[in-house]
Order: sequence, then structure tokens, then C-alpha cells
Amino acid sequence: MSAAVRALPLTAVQESMWTAYRIAPDSAAYNIVMPLRLRGRVDVAAMDAAIASVGHRQELLRSVFVERDGRPVRVAADAPVVRLEFRDLAGAGEEELFRAADEAGARPFRLESGTFRVVLLRRTDDDWALVTSAHHIVSDFTSRWLLVRDVLDAYAGHAAGTAPAWRPLTSSYTEYADGELRYTASEAGVGAAEEWRAAVRGAAPAELPLDRPRPRVRSLRGDTVVRRLDAGSAEGLGGAAHAAGVTPFAFLLAVFQALTHRWTGQDDFLLGVPASARSGRGQRDLIGCFLNTMPVRAEFGPDTTFRSAAAQAGERVMRGMLGVRFPCRLAFRDTVLFRAALFLVQMDRMEPPVPNVPPGAAVGPSVRYAGLDIALIDVPQQEGQLDLLLRIEQTPDGVTAVFSYDTDVLDRASVERFADGYERLLAAAVRDPETRVADVDLAGAADLDAVLALGDAAGFADSFDTSYDTFESFENAWDHR
Repeated sequence: MSAAVRALPLTAVQESMWTAYRIAPDSAAYNIVMPLRLRGRVDVAAMDAAIASVGHRQELLRSVFVERDGRPVRVAADAPVVRLEFRDLAGAGEEELFRAADEAGARPFRLESGTFRVVLLRRTDDDWALVTSAHHIVSDFTSRWLLVRDVLDAYAGHAAGTAPAWRPLTSSYTEYADGELRYTASEAGVGAAEEWRAAVRGAAPAELPLDRPRPRVRSLRGDTVVRRLDAGSAEGLGGAAHAAGVTPFAFLLAVFQALTHRWTGQDDFLLGVPASARSGRGQRDLIGCFLNTMPVRAEFGPDTTFRSAAAQAGERVMRGMLGVRFPCRLAFRDTVLFRAALFLVQMDRMEPPVPNVPPGAAVGPSVRYAGLDIALIDVPQQEGQLDLLLRIEQTPDGVTAVFSYDTDVLDRASVERFADGYERLLAAAVRDPETRVADVDLAGAADLDAVLALGDAAGFADSFDTSYDTFESFENAWDHR
């Protein structure tokens, strides 16, 4: 690292990420990964120079995190701390290329020595993978796109012998952190914190039925269930949301809240909605963690319809966005606000607009950028951060629901049943938003057969090949309907 370094305070979300890192330093749960398949001739020297250029441009990419006097600080150098990693996989098959990309993205970071990496994998002269990965402490889903864009723009420039075609950065993450400190101490910030507390007073986090007790120390390991939503539901979503007077996101959130209500039996609870505190033109090209997960309250009664639930969700998300600059972590110190969350990934707003990978595919459709054909490679990520995290993504084939979960407390079979329920409730809500949430049958034909077979031990054994623990969680889910 360069001798010219500065010790800087962390933002509130970075302190949370640091705590998670210290609890499980070997976990990849907070790796933000974007692996691309590249088709065409790649100039390795130009790619290496591009990584160095991006490191000079983006402050957080030449930062590490250490403890001083018992407190975490960010140490920023004047020179890049990471260079391109190159691996030649000559003769490897496609599966080996994809496996190597997965491994490159999932490798844990040591925040004391580096927070991002770029790995270039060569299979043939015309078939490559470029894996950009950063710890969440310096990145978010928008930033992973910015990192790829900056790298490819710099690569195009170096390959052509010209400067990268970047907009100049007019702000820095240090300025953002300083602004957060000023805002939280201001009269407006104090007022925003009180509004957060008033909005959730009396509500508890949603507590999904678990398959195992929570461990004393979380491992931050997880898994993912991916579903392509029914075409009719996906196509009808916009119209149903418009009829309810809300955005499609608010409608999807309301269905998630409705299912949580049905599974938990809770009438008044909190779910998380990750939102960006990024604002202003100065931050539009800045790589960093601008995340603020808002606790959104949901209240249900016997006559709650999907329309009324969506209206409530939309209003509360909008109200929450008014205070998104105030870190929720500071408003609720040492308090668990949510164990489940939902967010929407809008790929079409990114540049380059690389399509998402359809469910079941290893790689998505390609687009032309920086002289190469680039396509997104599917890799799991964000697994184990919460009990359950639902990510909604647009793909060329429709809408995909990605359920990432903590394997410390949930089994895959339980999450698959939750995913089944989400699909059923969404279909009912899109078909008729005036439907009461309580009136939708969550049981599929197989589930009904299993319940009917409870009096027949042999029939039950044929219906379920599972453990007692898994059946117990299934039974608990039904008890809370």
C-alpha cells in the first residue's frame, strides 16, 4: 500500500458490515459479484491497466479496513491496492469455466488487505470470463454495475491507446460519509430518526417458522431457491398494480407481506426494504455502499384485500423514502428490526444493460459493449444474510423471484413451500386485487394429499420423503395460516 494513507470513519452501514465480517470472516455472504462471459479477443495487458485506472478513480477500491483503538476505520491509499488476477484455463469446458467464475466471486475477502478483486479467466482466445467482486462494505447492487462499466470503459480506452471515456467524479465517498455525520447530528436528522421510531412503534419483526433454533453465533452460510413467476402473473402485474394505484414494487411487496402474515400468524410486523441513499449527480458514478434497509410495517385484518395491502405498502415505502438519508441502524441501536426483506433489481436502468440470467440457465443473453460480446453468468450471492431475502429480477423470459436464505435456521424444503405460496398469492392478487388475503388457499394438490394422508401412516410415508424436523416446520407453517 502507498505510504500516503488516511484513516477515515465508517458510515453506519459500513460499521454493520464490519461487525458481520468480524463474526464470520470466512463467509462470502456479503460478496457482491458480477461475473461476465466475454466473447472476442481480450488484451490482457490492457485489462490489467484498466483495473489500475479504476483503482485510481474510485476511492473505496483503494481502501482497506482495520481496527484502531478498538474502533474500525477505513484506510485509503493514493495508489491502487489490487491488480488483475489472470488464470489460463486452456482446454477447459464450459462447466469448468463457470465453476471457476463461481469460485472467484465466492472467495472471502480479508478487509484488512483488500475489498475488491477482478479475475480474468481464459478458456480460449475467444471465450473468457471476467469476474468482478467486492465486499458489501464498499459496494451495492448499483456499484457492481458501475465497477463493470468503469473496468470495460477503461479497457476499451487502454486497448485503443486512449484515455477512458468516463464522466469526471465530482464527489467522493468520504464526502458522503461526512454528510451522513452532519445530517444525523442535525435537527432534520433527529426529526427523521423520531419519525422512523414512531412509524414502527409497537410492531415486531416478522418471525418465520424456523426449522432449527438460531445458533448463538451465525455462520452466514446460505442457499437459494429460484422461481420464474407464472407468465400470466408477470404480464398482469403492471395492470393490477395500476388498478390498485401503486407501483409494481409496492404490489409485489404487499404479496410478500401477505404471505408472511399467513405463515407467521402475525397481524402487525416489520419486513425490510433495502433502499439506496444515493442522491444527486455527484454520486451517480460513485462506487460505494449507499444501502439503507428500511423497516416497513404491515398490518393485516380479516378483511384485508390485496388492493388495501398494496395501498398500505406503497404509502409506507414512500414515507420511508422521505427519511432514507438517516441510517436506520442509528435510529434503532441494538434492536432487531427485520429478519426478512424484499428488494427489486432493475437491470434495464444500468449501463451496460446486461440482461439477467433466466432460471435454469448458466449464462444470459449477450450484448455488445467495449468491443466485446458480454453476458451475465449466473452465480449465487447474498445467501445467509437474513433468514429470508427475496430478490425480484426482470429477465428476458419474464420475472424471476430469487429466495436466498440462512441454512442455519431454514431447510430448502421450507423455502420451496414459501416460494410456492408466493406464486399462489401473487396469481390470486393479479387476477383480482379485491380478493381478501385470508381467502386464498395456500395448499397445492400435493400438500392437500399429504394432509389427507396424515391418518394413514403408509400414505404419509409415500407423500413425503423427509425428516421429522422438516415435517415439524411444515406443520408449524400450517398452524399459523
